[in-house]
Amino acid sequence: MQFDDQEIQAINSVVGLFSPNTELAVAKFVAGDCNYYGARHGRKGVEQVNNRTSVFEIGSLTKLFTCAVLAQMVCEKKLSLNDAINEHLAIDIRDNAEISFESLATHTSGLPRLPPGLLWQAMFKRKNNPYAAYLESDLLTHLAHDIKLNTKRTHNYSNLGMGLLGYVLAKMDGMNYGQLLQKRIFEPLNMHRSFCNWRDVHGELVMGLSKSGEPTNNWDLGVLQGAGAVLSTVQDLGQFAAAQFDGMLSWTQCQQQLMYEKRFTKMALGWYVLDSSNKTDTVYFHDGGTGGYSSVMLLDLQNKSGYIILSNISGLHKLKGQKITKLGFDLMRKLKGI
Repeated sequence: MQFDDQEIQAINSVVGLFSPNTELAVAKFVAGDCNYYGARHGRKGVEQVNNRTSVFEIGSLTKLFTCAVLAQMVCEKKLSLNDAINEHLAIDIRDNAEISFESLATHTSGLPRLPPGLLWQAMFKRKNNPYAAYLESDLLTHLAHDIKLNTKRTHNYSNLGMGLLGYVLAKMDGMNYGQLLQKRIFEPLNMHRSFCNWRDVHGELVMGLSKSGEPTNNWDLGVLQGAGAVLSTVQDLGQFAAAQFDGMLSWTQCQQQLMYEKRFTKMALGWYVLDSSNKTDTVYFHDGGTGGYSSVMLLDLQNKSGYIILSNISGLHKLKGQKITKLGFDLMRKLKGI
């Protein structure tokens, strides 16, 4: 089903709110069929563009790929979700605490959102590329000596935790994180314009914009690549969504199983699972943001419908959540007739 006038107007209205050179690429799924629409804020206003193969940073949508690899390894019986990651680390975690694979995938490990000192780096020292200098030695030192886990182990969104998960999975497969995704996700799903390093991008890399609308640096994620390093296109992400819809791959079934539920938070492996008020509809959701980009993915797996939105609107922009994530939910509600 093509984009209708209301959808196009909604997308164009969001693009027009931001500075010139702002760009959105959108994939729409209806009954498994995919269509694309792109819009850019040009010199003469908002114009339609064909950007389905243009590359954007996808930020925390990367976490879905990290958890997809985890699900694959579970299906291959290389690990159990309840296993502790400790034996795969070269250090002992402070207080001999144990961290399970499942807890990292559901943000219930007790780890903080960010490593010690990284918020200061982001605000003052490396605000244009805050994770770049956070290396393996920093991660292991912090785990061994500095980080005390929250013993309540409640849901607490953690870039540190998901980055740690990606690091451990790559170590287990004897390769780096970029190689891990190429081998296990990108190549099998024919995602030929997906990367873990902006320097490797071939094709059109859309320029990221700061929260003031100026060109900004691409991000390097250091040792925490599993939390947000991927660059991709809506067409490539559509391949990942199609695999999730299809359900024929054992790892997609594993990734979609509900793993955590408490009050208003429900999680599968990496996915947030959202129910409608009458409990008749379920949507799998994640969004993402970096210094120059923001993204959202919403999938109704039962009806094989949903949206993927990539943009070069800064994840640090005060309107990112109000406009990009909200646009995804608005489009989804309209598609469902809610």
